[in-house]
Amino acid sequence: FAAALSSLNFGWCLGEPNIPEYTIKDCVEGSKVYVNGFPTCLPMSSTLWGLVVGMVALGALVGSLVAGRAADRFGRKTILLVNNTFFIAGALLISTSTTVVQMAVGRFVSGIGCGVSSTVVATYNSECASPKVRGLAGSVLQLSVEMGIFFSQLVAIFLADALHWRIPFGLSAAISIVQLLWLPFMPESPRFLASRGRLVEASSALRFLRPGCNISRELELMVCAKNDINAGPIPANEAVFKPDLIDGCKTTVEHEKLDIASVRSAPANPTPNIGLIDIVRGRTPDVIWHPLFCTMFLMGFQQWSGTKGIVFYSTDIMVKVFHLSHSQIQHTPNSAQWVTIGLAGTGIAGVIGGMNLIDRLGRRRLLIISTSGMAISCMLVVIGCVFEVSVLAVFSLFSFKVLYCLGMAPIPWLSASELLPYYTLGTLSGIASALNWAMIFVIGLLFPVLSKSLVNYLFLPFACFNAIAFIVVLLFVPETKGRHISDIL
Repeated sequence: FAAALSSLNFGWCLGEPNIPEYTIKDCVEGSKVYVNGFPTCLPMSSTLWGLVVGMVALGALVGSLVAGRAADRFGRKTILLVNNTFFIAGALLISTSTTVVQMAVGRFVSGIGCGVSSTVVATYNSECASPKVRGLAGSVLQLSVEMGIFFSQLVAIFLADALHWRIPFGLSAAISIVQLLWLPFMPESPRFLASRGRLVEASSALRFLRPGCNISRELELMVCAKNDINAGPIPANEAVFKPDLIDGCKTTVEHEKLDIASVRSAPANPTPNIGLIDIVRGRTPDVIWHPLFCTMFLMGFQQWSGTKGIVFYSTDIMVKVFHLSHSQIQHTPNSAQWVTIGLAGTGIAGVIGGMNLIDRLGRRRLLIISTSGMAISCMLVVIGCVFEVSVLAVFSLFSFKVLYCLGMAPIPWLSASELLPYYTLGTLSGIASALNWAMIFVIGLLFPVLSKSLVNYLFLPFACFNAIAFIVVLLFVPETKGRHISDIL
């Protein structure tokens, strides 16, 4: 949870512009005036608002491209601490905005922090987690994102007026300050430390994370992963301790008495320096095209489910579903805003459900349930809008949110660490995250245009996209639950 404060901030930055949209861009509470030197609103078109909202994704694309390599070089914990600089700077820029340009720059700077968080938090938590609960710990990323979205909108609903809308944007800095005070007391990722040969520190970190447990076997497996280029992520089941799965390491009961000296004697077979050019040209020890396709598809296609349209613009969608008048929009909180809060809260419940199921049902089965259910929900939203059955449209949006959070929300963020060899993660995890953020930017920019042109049929293309995702998952995506990376490649 100390690390996940970064992804809580990530969710906060995604959700913060949703509720006060009309106050900021349409000046619904009256003409633009200055109070204490700050304008009460920043008038702009829907297209320009879409660009400002989407700037967080553009910044995140930049952040995610450098995060993987930086985390491999300096450590996961160090990067998370430094990353708070971007959240604090972005919050200050947005909350003191006097122009649209300043707000857009602030959103971009905050976005860099979001991109780093989306890449590093899941890696850090997965590497700190015990093997049995790797999926559960990795899902904390999505849980904290949904909590950030929910709390940012819950706070904003009471501060969305012309005099106070800046406060929720500034609170992002407060989250960073809490993490700066908390995270230093947590250990660095033991797997990262082991990969750098810092075995005494890795052992100390494991003892902190596994109090009262014998950590010798797990430490030995981490050294195996360092010395064996095909080792990949540590498997998530008890079978990892069977002799036939521990290549090149001790397999007798002596491993219970393993100490740092014996770990240091593990066979030296240094991990190759694999770059993007080597991967593109196929110059890798393993054939990784299939798992690479699955990872990139899940990360890129996740946003075409339509979920970020709801995160960014659910208030606007609900205004149209409920046919709210200008005077009703002026009243805060209104029914559209309360539904937005309900959707954000439902997201938290959905992620908690997914966390309880991910290590039971498996990743692939949850993805199948999630994508097929979202396709059906999108069609029901269209039907509810076309025939003006607002109850059906709202219910379908809630079911969409739950189904998304069960599978398609957390699993793509786990896919890189579970599908790809460890020696490619520094390069490919950042690229996968950047692809995801690029899609968020495109969706954030296009959604207002699609909403204006398609009106009641807005969710029809997303129904088609989710149907395509269902077919691809069914045909190509392997199950990773309890499987060693060598069984997947």
